[in-house]
Amino acid sequence: MKRPTSVFVSLLAQVCLCGSFAWSQAHVNENQETAVLYVDATHGSDSNPGTQQRPLKTISAAASLAMTNNESGIGTKVIINPGTYRESVDPPSNGNDTGAPITFQAATTGTAIVSGADVWTSWQPYSGNSSIYTHSWSYKWGLCAMDAGGIYPEEDIVRRREMIIVNGAPMTQVMNLSAVRVGTFYVDEQHSTAYVWPPSGTSMSSAKVEVATRPNLFTLGKLSNMVLRGLTFQYANSCRLDSAVPVNALASNILIDNDYFYWNNSAGLKLQSTTDTTVQNSVGNHNGGSGMMGYQTKDDLWQNNQTRYNGWRGAQGVYYDWGVAGTHFGLAHNQTLKNIDSSFNQTFGFHWDTDDENDVADSLIASENQLGEAFVEKSQGPMTISSSYFCSGKPFSGPNNLGLELRNSTNLTLTGDTFLNNGSELFVTGLAGGIKITNWETGQNYNLVSQNLTLTNSILEDGSSQMLFKDGALDGRDWITFQTTLASDYNTWWNSTDTNVIIVPVPKIWTKVDFQGWQAATGNDIHSVWKQPGNPGGPCSVNPDSSDFWFIMDAFDGYQTVSRGQSISFTAYVVPLAFNGTVTLASDGTKGVTGMSGSWSPATITQSGTTTFTVTTSGSTPRKDYPITLIATSGSVTHTMTVTVTVK
Repeated sequence: MKRPTSVFVSLLAQVCLCGSFAWSQAHVNENQETAVLYVDATHGSDSNPGTQQRPLKTISAAASLAMTNNESGIGTKVIINPGTYRESVDPPSNGNDTGAPITFQAATTGTAIVSGADVWTSWQPYSGNSSIYTHSWSYKWGLCAMDAGGIYPEEDIVRRREMIIVNGAPMTQVMNLSAVRVGTFYVDEQHSTAYVWPPSGTSMSSAKVEVATRPNLFTLGKLSNMVLRGLTFQYANSCRLDSAVPVNALASNILIDNDYFYWNNSAGLKLQSTTDTTVQNSVGNHNGGSGMMGYQTKDDLWQNNQTRYNGWRGAQGVYYDWGVAGTHFGLAHNQTLKNIDSSFNQTFGFHWDTDDENDVADSLIASENQLGEAFVEKSQGPMTISSSYFCSGKPFSGPNNLGLELRNSTNLTLTGDTFLNNGSELFVTGLAGGIKITNWETGQNYNLVSQNLTLTNSILEDGSSQMLFKDGALDGRDWITFQTTLASDYNTWWNSTDTNVIIVPVPKIWTKVDFQGWQAATGNDIHSVWKQPGNPGGPCSVNPDSSDFWFIMDAFDGYQTVSRGQSISFTAYVVPLAFNGTVTLASDGTKGVTGMSGSWSPATITQSGTTTFTVTTSGSTPRKDYPITLIATSGSVTHTMTVTVTVK
């Protein structure tokens, strides 16, 4: 159905108003901080008064004194000198918070490191392999809680929380001693022993070996008017729903500024049940879950941040049901995003998940993310994303890349955005008939069928074997709802190798049409054009921070069922990140199983490519589920994936 031009112009006016509106944020009056405390991990003592000449030793001691000042209405600035602070900070509160501000600030940005790891010495050579070293292990953490909403097998590796770091290089965890290779470690809880195969040439007698032992590094709860500035948080061994820095339990007016969240087992930073918060000029990279995330937040501002290389813990088990992302939100109300780069994540770049409304995002960059650049699901909106880039270098980032996925969501406006070189630029999917959600603030119930999508002044460009628009589930009544409420115009569409690159469900599902077919099927894009848009993807050209590679597979292919006596195959990808080496492939998990064997073809890959791992069974192979670890090694770096083979 064709939308009248006058109505469309009115919609554009509403978009412009929405895109320029900013909700609340943190406003901490640091001028009210009249007391100053100093902390020095090397030269301080917690028996000192905390002056510059006689500093405290721990941040926790400073936090306790600052909270005492707060109860007397005195604001405090805590200056933290360079050093590593191996502690978990939880400012104590007895409910007498006066609102006097407290700032925890690095004397030099990035040099005050709050670490979840302790240094372990006295590693001993393992008698079974001189390249492996052992240490006694006293912890019995077991597995983290299982994902209640998952529909795929959740291998044990994604529910572990152990981390071992050798000379600043995190080792890859494996689940059996037989799987240990260079650059990996294994923890045998039953026999209280840890095994590490460090990088080649490492002297374990002098190496700095750090073992993550603390789940939370800085906790802010039921507090207000707090600032964290210039601090680094690393090596927290949090489980999936937790984070290195949790800001929760009705915290308000919190400013996170110029902070760094690196190499934590789960999320780096998580805001939960907060109001009036700002996260800015900060970095959340190389975390096992999300880099930064918020849940049930109101009036939060996120600006000038970077979240890259996150999601590795789930990827180790080919498990993507967690819903994590480089930058991840759920139940976000009145939210503003500006100037955020979320790239190279082994998950989504951005993810808004359930009951998101009144949210505005501008100038986002999402490039080279494994699953997709952005995902909006189960959200009633309104939401506006403007002047943003959603890009890939397929096949650079693997087989599952999408530009923006929309699932059972309404009132999303995309204006002035660029969708470039993804498997599908716009992908609309969902549960037929709608998904029911409840607004956490008002209690209003919704049954969400994707509708009221506005797409204006945007560029959609792709190439060989890529789709500009793909309808993945809408059919019948849901498609009519989507199509009749779609407002799309003044866009540029282009594919340099094909014209039938739009998939719609009419006249039948999975129908490929060209641009004119799209116009006819939707009654939209009357003023849009089909032409080469020049070179719109400049901001998409993101560069890796070091040489590495991903070892991945299709997000839904890590679980295979085979009849006894038959074979099954897995296709794995080596994806280079400034990498030009040779990867050697191995496996663990088939040896010793009656009638089962595994083989690679090819067994090595140079720089990038695909390979097939075939599992062969016999009539005598026992019927059960088998976790099999696929192993990829180049130099001193090893990456793994654990897949599931079900023999029936």
